Amino acid sequence: MGCKSRGLVALILSIGVMGCAGSGGGSTQRVQVEPQKLVAQRAAARWEALMQKDFAKAYSYLSPGTRDVMSLDLYRAKIRGGIWKRANVDTVSCEQDQCKVLMAIEYSYRDIKSLETRLDENWLRQDGEWWYVPRR
Repeated sequence: MGCKSRGLVALILSIGVMGCAGSGGGSTQRVQVEPQKLVAQRAAARWEALMQKDFAKAYSYLSPGTRDVMSLDLYRAKIRGGIWKRANVDTVSCEQDQCKVLMAIEYSYRDIKSLETRLDENWLRQDGEWWYVPRR
């Protein structure tokens, strides 16, 4: 391949790369959608761990700052396991590095076998990962 041909190929490839980078809509939209999806997955996984009484796993979803001030033993003592029957992510809304999750939780209490409540959760992005921040 001659110098002119290689130059033409390089020019075509660079235009193609610039065209992909500049094709806008898709990448901006993905950035807006992806946090909601990631947070919904993490919130559902945290609740699954709680329902399975895997408190160490549920604890791992807490923000680093929360884990700095609350040991796993203290977390276990605060959590009452065994009452939750089902947990579903209802809605997730995000702004920058913060998401609000509305969970629909079905649980049993004493002789009542099925109650449902809605819980608001706060999730924050720190160092590229999403973490649950419990209310104090």
